[in-house]
Amino acid sequence: MNVASVMSSHIITTSPGTPVSELWRLLFVKHINAIPVIDRSRSLLGIITKEDLLQGLYPDYQEYFLDATGVADFEVMENKVREMGSKTAGDIMNKKVIYTRADTPIMRALSRMIVRSLNQLPVLSDDNTVIGMITKGDIFKALFKKTLIKQKVQKKAKKRKKA
Repeated sequence: MNVASVMSSHIITTSPGTPVSELWRLLFVKHINAIPVIDRSRSLLGIITKEDLLQGLYPDYQEYFLDATGVADFEVMENKVREMGSKTAGDIMNKKVIYTRADTPIMRALSRMIVRSLNQLPVLSDDNTVIGMITKGDIFKALFKKTLIKQKVQKKAKKRKKA
């Protein structure tokens, strides 16, 4: 099986100028984990994940270790929410995107996700335009279906032999 056979081709994408508030809405209302950022020709510029947005609200390691009590200052976090509100997808997107191609075997794509601690990969065409997204869930579902179908075929074959 290859990526094209299990990927989602109807995906939500965004442009670099999209406000962070709209990104929040898309990620949380649509129940998705990542949004590819594309240009007018659908070329991949970056990606934004839920973790990217949430990470911007919490202190980084340096700030955390400077506060010996480890107690978060929630006013600071609220200010960070306001600061993020003035940013766009282009400001916060991850520009180093790990991606896959439609003809990649699904186990290679899954391996790439596991090694890089990712939950999804954008799928690019040969001309580097975004054509879909594949998730670990998509792959597990496909493998599970394949295993169930194989088991059903084996059971039918056993019944025929007994008859």
